[in-house]
Amino acid sequence: MPTLTPETSTFEPTPLHGSVKYGPNGLYSVDSFPNSHLQDQWKEMLASAANFSLAKKTWSTYSTAIRMLDKCGIETGSNMQFPLDESNTLTFIAWLMNRGLSTSTINSYLSGIRQAHLVRGIEIPVLRTSIVTQILEGTKKIDALKARLGAKPKRLAITPLILRTWKAELCSSQHSNTDKLMLWTISVLAFQGSFRIHELLNRHTTTFDPAFSLLHGDLTTRAITIGSERVNIIQIAIKSEKTDRIGVDTLVDVYESKGPLCPYRALTKWRSVSKHSNPNMPAFRWESGKPITGQEFNKSLKTLLQKHFDYQKGSITSHSFRAGLATMMGTLGYTDAEVQALGRRSSRSFEAYMKLPRTRRLQMAREIGKLNL
Repeated sequence: MPTLTPETSTFEPTPLHGSVKYGPNGLYSVDSFPNSHLQDQWKEMLASAANFSLAKKTWSTYSTAIRMLDKCGIETGSNMQFPLDESNTLTFIAWLMNRGLSTSTINSYLSGIRQAHLVRGIEIPVLRTSIVTQILEGTKKIDALKARLGAKPKRLAITPLILRTWKAELCSSQHSNTDKLMLWTISVLAFQGSFRIHELLNRHTTTFDPAFSLLHGDLTTRAITIGSERVNIIQIAIKSEKTDRIGVDTLVDVYESKGPLCPYRALTKWRSVSKHSNPNMPAFRWESGKPITGQEFNKSLKTLLQKHFDYQKGSITSHSFRAGLATMMGTLGYTDAEVQALGRRSSRSFEAYMKLPRTRRLQMAREIGKLNL
């Protein structure tokens, strides 16, 4: 629970170490080891370790998949017993398709059903048979066609015009001056650094996990020498990227560009007025002291931009900043490899990012920073 600090009248979120992304609770239990002669205490230890193998969010999705399979069995009158055969798998897929679920969701649920077999100690059948694979490939193309025809709203990439509109709306919004500066800092950092929003922002307003959350002390500024030039940079320690480099921080450099999109200028300006500088607390916090979440950032975007864009046809979300950088880099003539490396878009792109010389990364940041707002 948050505590109220009398001196500042601001909320201080509670740190819950190691509790945000992974945990001992999942689908595994002592019943997952029916043929073992181990004592229950050891089975519990094994189950806990196995549950740490996947993120809590993944276990939640897999639990939903099992509930959906049970519901499908009831509604269709099918006996969805394990191990699942091809007939039941096709019934489940058809039932999910009829409910309007996307191919990516169906794939996630099939992964959950596969995991359900493993948890029960049952030999895993081939769920993605040849016909299942073809059906899923076809539904993927149907999803793409619907999106192209406007049946599904597209997620728009950030452009200079959208950034200009966003900044203007921020300036005239009801947010305090400090919160306006914070929101703009998040925006230019997300754009220039090609960050996923939860690499920067907290997932909860009242709690945070120092092992995974970006803290104030993880976001530092320094001056370095590149060639003969002295350059200000922001260094951000990303903890456990989406690629699950557990226990290894990814240190990302974001360069001062001196243009209208300069992240260094935005950060220093915001920090000069912010009251929150505890290095062990979340990096981005509202003036009230509460951490800003990705959900709140997206809500602010929609609230201020929905009068300019039809969200039924195309939405602006936090991921639009990441997509916008890739789009603009392509426009500026950078290679696919450079775009991929700067955006850290694959399991090996961190290494590629580090191999890009700092002179090249600085040049890229400067060119992007000169974009006319």
